[in-house]
Amino acid sequence: MLRNNICFLLILFSLSAQAQDVSFIALGDMHYDRLDDHDLDYVMTRPQDFEQIFKEYPQYTAFYMPKFLQLIKKQTGAIMPAVKAVVQLGDLVEGVAGNDALARQMNRGVVDLLHSVKLPVPWVLVKGNHDVSNSPGQPEAWEEVIRPFMEGQVGKSVNHGMYTYKLSNNTEFFVLDQFFSTDRNVPETEMVAFLEKELKASTARYKFVLTHQPVIPVTQRCWHVLAGIRRPLEDTTLRTRFLNLLAKHKAIVLAAHLHEYSVLSRATPSGNIVQVMINSVNRGLEPPQPKDRMTEYGGDKWVEEKPDWQPATKEVRTRILAEEKKHILQFSRADLPGYAVISMDDAKGVVMLNYYNGFAEKPFETINLTELQQK
Repeated sequence: MLRNNICFLLILFSLSAQAQDVSFIALGDMHYDRLDDHDLDYVMTRPQDFEQIFKEYPQYTAFYMPKFLQLIKKQTGAIMPAVKAVVQLGDLVEGVAGNDALARQMNRGVVDLLHSVKLPVPWVLVKGNHDVSNSPGQPEAWEEVIRPFMEGQVGKSVNHGMYTYKLSNNTEFFVLDQFFSTDRNVPETEMVAFLEKELKASTARYKFVLTHQPVIPVTQRCWHVLAGIRRPLEDTTLRTRFLNLLAKHKAIVLAAHLHEYSVLSRATPSGNIVQVMINSVNRGLEPPQPKDRMTEYGGDKWVEEKPDWQPATKEVRTRILAEEKKHILQFSRADLPGYAVISMDDAKGVVMLNYYNGFAEKPFETINLTELQQK
């Protein structure tokens, strides 16, 4: 009898050792910024950035970002299952410094800030367009300051921003480069080839593709990977190949870029793609309520509602969004900054999303992402 009990306990111990319930925290755009990090004469030549730099991001950085990062540190110790990493999905800095020295100064400032938080888990960073913006010195500053920080955190080479990272034996990240930036002239086929190779080789049960730009468009702007607008696609079948690859491997997409919170599922012939988009540009200390929340995918109607947005691309964006609308199974979007906690329940084979609005310590909503993959 004793022997049977011991065998039973050993089996239970073995099963619990194999179970790998883990969590990670995901942050969207942050846009670390200080006025002292800009050549203000240069900023005056960038009207699209001028107002944000003079009225928004330096203030958000000074008043909210340090407190927000301390909250994230607190949550890494409080959340169960245990948090094993904090992901930041690009546009860590505002960029647009204006010269080499100031670009490096800005990046050193944000690296010093991240170090000062003293997270007990690694940062996993994604390259955003502002991180390597087409202003003097910005791409070089990313290579010289941000990249070494990233490599120190994950303990491996991150190349130019495209790499993999295993959170556990059962959870793996596949981090994409920011392909529409001017810092690297790399064909999009390299991104798809990278994913084909790495996803095929992966033994992880839970796979996450981390990208700054979303994969599925969620606004009238059509700012998404392989859109073919900012950078024409030589191979018009590449996006279809890319989407089917993600669905085949059940890779959940985490994105940022558009300063919105969004969750959707999209059908493909190979299965459903689930995409979560996060924004972490906080504009106050009180947890905000969602603004402009919608649960219906507008598609081409979004273009009609915003006729003044880049009329030269109206026709192609209308066509893209009308086609996407046919495949959207579930959709939500809101102006709601905050952070996400994504957890894996290995016994149930389930991935759960808890989204926290602003500085909240209790979830605003909880979504079963595995169910979205299956619907």
